Parts: sequence; C-alpha cells; structure tokens
Amino acid sequence: MKKEIALVAAVILFGLAYGLDYIAGPVSIRVKDPVEFFSNPVISKYPLTAVAVSIRSIAILTSLVLILSLIEKKYLLKVFISLFIGGIFELYAIQQIATGGRTTPIQWTLAFSYAGFLLLPTIIFYIIKGIITGIKDKLGIKEEKTYPQPIFEDKEKDKE
Repeated sequence: MKKEIALVAAVILFGLAYGLDYIAGPVSIRVKDPVEFFSNPVISKYPLTAVAVSIRSIAILTSLVLILSLIEKKYLLKVFISLFIGGIFELYAIQQIATGGRTTPIQWTLAFSYAGFLLLPTIIFYIIKGIITGIKDKLGIKEEKTYPQPIFEDKEKDKE
C-alpha cells in the first residue's frame, strides 16, 4: 500500500511542477553552478521556477526511492545504485550548465542536481539499515512479520 501512495505522490508532484512551469512561462536562467540558482539575486527573479525545481527534485527522489524499494533487503546494492545515480546526476548537471547544453531544460538539469544531492540521506539510511540487518543476521535474530488485525470481523462466521 505504501508503494502505491509513493507512486501517486510522485505523479502528483511531477504534475504540479509542470503546472508551475506552465504558469511561470519560459525562463532563461544563467547560472554557473547548481548552487548559484538558490542565491538571493537569482531566486528573487524566478521564485515560481525555484518552487517548481524543488518540487520536481522531490518527485525525482521519490521515484528513485520507489524503484529502489522493489529490491528486497540488498542494502549494499541500493547504496551503490544510489551513489552511482546521484553522482551521474551531479556530473550531468555540471556538464550541462558548463556547456550550455540543450539536452534538457535548465529546470530539469537543476532538478537532477538537487535530487542527486537529496539522495545522500537515503544512502546514509541504506548504510545504517544494511549494518543493522547484517548484525541481526550474524546474531541469528529473525524479524517476525506481524499482520494487522481486521477492524471489522466477519459476523457470518461468528453465527456458525
């Protein structure tokens, strides 16, 4: 159920970012690096675009974490995948901004950069979770799965 909610949230966030980009109109932002975008002179000129970039970054992060959640328990693999994707996002943004690339709009380029940066807490979480799981496996502690009790019990079964 949680994965479906995350999927719907990501889709809604992408839609909201597109809507804000549409309202803001086309922009021509000249920045030398992704950090410069959130400096006072630039953000004061493009506040709606800044909100759209932030929302898009969160949507990209949510999508990546959702995809990684499909891999069961292999936390070290998740760490390596997250590091690789985050690094590629950062390198891509630096390359696009430095060369004035036209592969993606600047809003997407900045969103990739910030999503790569936002992967750091996720990577730390996967490292900690992997260590804890490894310790539990070495000690032989098994997790018991508990299932929620139904709120409404079947009245027909009680009558029989």
